[in-house]
Amino acid sequence: MLYDKKHIYLRSPLRISFVGGGTDLESYYLNEGAGHVVSSTIDLYNYVSIKDMFDSNVRVHHAEIETESITSRIKHTYSRTALEHFGMFKGAEVILTSDVMTTGSGLGASSAMMSALISGCSAIRDNKIKTNTELAELTYKLESDAGTIGGKQDQYATAFGGFNSITFDKNNVKVKTVKISKDKLKHLEDRVFLVFTNMAREISSIQADLGKNIFDESKRKYFSELKDLSYEFLNTLESKNGNLNEVGKLLHESWKLKKSTNNNTSNQFIDQLYDMLRKKGVTGGKILGAGGGGFLLAYTPDPKLKAKLKYDLYPNFIALDIKFSPKGTETLWKSF
Repeated sequence: MLYDKKHIYLRSPLRISFVGGGTDLESYYLNEGAGHVVSSTIDLYNYVSIKDMFDSNVRVHHAEIETESITSRIKHTYSRTALEHFGMFKGAEVILTSDVMTTGSGLGASSAMMSALISGCSAIRDNKIKTNTELAELTYKLESDAGTIGGKQDQYATAFGGFNSITFDKNNVKVKTVKISKDKLKHLEDRVFLVFTNMAREISSIQADLGKNIFDESKRKYFSELKDLSYEFLNTLESKNGNLNEVGKLLHESWKLKKSTNNNTSNQFIDQLYDMLRKKGVTGGKILGAGGGGFLLAYTPDPKLKAKLKYDLYPNFIALDIKFSPKGTETLWKSF
């Protein structure tokens, strides 16, 4: 790659998946009908910087700093896969940072990182991604190439951004903005928060089990019940008569169903944390992502109780306020 001093800095939002996770797996929507997820991007981000190197080396900064003479020797699979896809085999530097952690959070961080890598590499190569759908599909493909097993909701969430109802079927993926009023959105923001379980999760084995369980007669029904619940959740958000205090109840039902789809979704430590939150006034919640660790989403009917719980949890657990973010993967700055 010729040294032409190109430099680009991007960010991709992380996401909260409220209801429907698991029905975005191909093994579900290709065999059991359409899947459906309600999710929103939030004000936590992954950041990617990509620039030309003055020499022919390839350097990637993540948990460690790698410097190699060619991209194929880079160990960081996402950076290597994205760079190679766009023909960037030499003379490139990539810096990866995150507001939380880049993997194992349950917030779709891996897809957010790949989405930003693709957007940055395509811009530097003058091969711009034309639509959010194209970006989401390529993110899914390159994540698969990098060895990641999972569904499609994270890629579409981070590419499109916003509070969305996402439907998956054998023909395409449809993303529709949830029609929720500003007052309801503020109401929800004031009552939801994240709690870190103090465990990062290993997604591949959990997702592999989840995909197999779709074909298990004893577990298959729970996926369809999750899909039905996702539409009930959507109706609660969009209906003028929808009572947002039902959100806690719906999240609790979602969590029970989610645990039924996969025995590895939870463990005794997560269950203890969730039970403690329920005893303190949280009406519902769920582990985010495939489960096994990462962040837990909690809902309380009273913002004052949320503030008290955050202090009660510290220092044993870190609790985070979040705001919903309307933007997907975006360029923050570039030199060209």
